[in-house]
Amino acid sequence: MKVLILTVSAGEGHNSMSRAISNYLKTTYKDVELRQVDLYKDGPMTAKKKQAGWMVNDGYFTLVKYFLKLANSQFERLKRRDITKDAFTLRSTFIKPARPYVEEVINEFKPDAVFCAHTFAAIILSDLRKEGNENALKARVVTVVSDFDVAPYTELLTEVDYIITPTDDFDNDLTRRGFDLSKRISLGIPIQEKFGLYIDQKEARRELGLDENKDTVMLMSGGVGFGNTAKVVLNLNKCQHDFQIICVCGRNEKLKKKLEKLQKRGRIKKETKILGFANNIDVIMSASNVLIGKLGGLSTSEAFAKYLPVISYKKLPFQEYDNMLYLKKQNVCEYITKNGKIYELVDTVLDNKGKYYEHLEKIRRPNATKNIGDLLYSGKLQNT
Repeated sequence: MKVLILTVSAGEGHNSMSRAISNYLKTTYKDVELRQVDLYKDGPMTAKKKQAGWMVNDGYFTLVKYFLKLANSQFERLKRRDITKDAFTLRSTFIKPARPYVEEVINEFKPDAVFCAHTFAAIILSDLRKEGNENALKARVVTVVSDFDVAPYTELLTEVDYIITPTDDFDNDLTRRGFDLSKRISLGIPIQEKFGLYIDQKEARRELGLDENKDTVMLMSGGVGFGNTAKVVLNLNKCQHDFQIICVCGRNEKLKKKLEKLQKRGRIKKETKILGFANNIDVIMSASNVLIGKLGGLSTSEAFAKYLPVISYKKLPFQEYDNMLYLKKQNVCEYITKNGKIYELVDTVLDNKGKYYEHLEKIRRPNATKNIGDLLYSGKLQNT
């Protein structure tokens, strides 16, 4: 059984989903031969492929960090595009440079199944199938909607076998884009299996050196750090609830040092643990009652698997803002419009933990990785 995984490095979420699927298949099915390809990092590098890779990978961070207003306006324009018209710019800029090596791998590796962790990968597979590529037609092709909204250009990948959605609420949009709804399965966004495992909250707090009996607020700024985390931490001083804070700064050393300096000066009133990059996010989430952070599809799916409601930062980048709109309607998310009011939202969530947990039960998909892996392997779901 050969499985090909196609990914890109934008935001790291697609790579993380790919690793989750890969690890599940390797540990569950001993006869699986895996191959993973990054559309813009693997294979021969032409000038156009390098340029496309920079735009997809590094350009993403540049846009959201320095040109967020421009990025959001362009994303809104893409959402309004006429889906009946040819996507010439997309194909010439992003698809054409990445396609030759993907096609080469398809023809040489001859996969039994292909997991497309990004829309562009699924477009390439869909195009190959339309053109009658025998190896693409023989493979079971699965792609995933990796946010809580259908991405622009999804109408270009209708030839895949299955499109996995986070919930059941995307049928109208998929139908409008030409999908046969028999291809849509609501399994969730694939996350590392450890996020689906139960860890006793008090045990997790003891492991982290926290007070096991105190409510815990988790702040996570992402791998490179977004949002005014320091201001948020200071505003938590105003909360009526007595809780402890655990702040994960990622690779943002500047933020970590700033918070440590504020703590040393006594500006942070709540008991606070400040961390840099952490590889035990599952334990930290298990110890917590609420997460303040970004609203990527993957990170929120991890939080929901751990029964964590999310309070999101203001100034969200394009797809994360759409995630917020959807998740707020599902009553599993709150949105910071003003940093100075964050303390009110935290008090509200802590006052209504039971209600949030009820809503989280409806939207969480802790077994997404297992179910998608089984579908890739056998073409059907196993016991869920």
